[in-house]
Amino acid sequence: MRSTRFWWVPITVSGCLLWACTGQHLASSPSVRHSAEYTASSAAAPSPLGTEGSFTDRVLRSFFPYRQGPPRIPALLPGTALSTGNWSVAAGVLAPEILQAVRDGEFTILVQETSDIPVSPEYINATLTHAAAVTLSETGRLLGYHAGLPFPVLEKEDPAAGLKAAWNARYADRGDAAQWYESLHVRNNEGEYQYGFSFFYARVYGMHRAKPERDIPAWKAEGILYKEFLQILHPTPAITLHPRLGLVHLLYWYDEDTRPVGQWYITGYLSLNRLVMLVYNPEASAWRLPLLYEDLVGTYIHTYQWRLLDATVALVPGFVQGPAPLLGGQRAGYPLDPWEVRTVYIVEAIPRREIHPYGRKLFVFDQQTFVPLYVLIYDREGKHWRTGFYCYAHPAYYPGAAGVRVPILIGRSWIDMRAGRATIALVDDARYNHPLPPDFFTLANMIRKGK
Repeated sequence: MRSTRFWWVPITVSGCLLWACTGQHLASSPSVRHSAEYTASSAAAPSPLGTEGSFTDRVLRSFFPYRQGPPRIPALLPGTALSTGNWSVAAGVLAPEILQAVRDGEFTILVQETSDIPVSPEYINATLTHAAAVTLSETGRLLGYHAGLPFPVLEKEDPAAGLKAAWNARYADRGDAAQWYESLHVRNNEGEYQYGFSFFYARVYGMHRAKPERDIPAWKAEGILYKEFLQILHPTPAITLHPRLGLVHLLYWYDEDTRPVGQWYITGYLSLNRLVMLVYNPEASAWRLPLLYEDLVGTYIHTYQWRLLDATVALVPGFVQGPAPLLGGQRAGYPLDPWEVRTVYIVEAIPRREIHPYGRKLFVFDQQTFVPLYVLIYDREGKHWRTGFYCYAHPAYYPGAAGVRVPILIGRSWIDMRAGRATIALVDDARYNHPLPPDFFTLANMIRKGK
């Protein structure tokens, strides 16, 4: 395996990316930045971008990266505890910002065996059937996509590989439907609760299903990829912070990425209900949380420029063998469940708009499932601003998830280095592939729920 150098890629990259105009460099502790690199002798895992074999062989390798066994790093075998005394052994497989937190004693990383979670056979078959015909237009639009992973074979030399990775993340298998109860709250640097609220969330996909019979014809005809429904359950603390916080929210995400998200919500408090239609602005502050809406809900692919920086082996938050995540540490939001060594894609995203609050993002996508594992966010000056972590349960260990072949989202956290606070989202009672009728996602039902 070749030497892995992702964490040392200069920020002033060449090419067409917007960041090349800013001339900024990654801010990290010198003692972390100059740590010994992770080299080929540290692990035994093939590159995720291996070019050997037919297209089918390469597709299957992307879905079964651990068929020949998991990657091994001698100093990070299962059972290892990474802390202030031995942090340097992970210098090549952890981002400097996270490695510095371990070095400074903000949290300890425990290592577990690498989880193997292949997606469903239907999704793999859909990928093998359709992926070879998927292309990008000159403007980056997705062409010829029907179902499965659009670009299962990524080539680092391809200047469009980062954009293809972004499309992969959008169309990765998340099941046909999901619903859960979630609590969202803010904690200060000492982990003390400040404010928050809880809500019910539901999402159903309407097109591009691995089994075409699961498409929703009316939604497909309208070009609706999926719809989301959100109902605030305990809104009082949040309403005192933001008078326009809606009790019920409804969002329509269209298959055409440049088409604005349809968004409605009911504002006011019970007897003062009022239906409002909004223009979705992912760059706006989210309910006075130390976040943007795009951190919570998502953003448009076309508003960023994407670049694949590396395909490598990394130490990342592991798949939780239980129903709930453990978050904590000095800043309250670090994943304390065991981490694991996995093959990942490192993707850089640069906002196209110079007035965007963020200057740069680094996504760490899991190769096997294409879920985001964590994201590093930098301001316009190149300083580390926020770290977002995603917590997933292994479906084999989640109650009621028998037969589910996708990671179960059970929590998220965003550590804000500027504000000295962490936003925590904890998911309870998640259900995947339990169908909801299409009329659940209508304005009429939304109004009924808001009364």
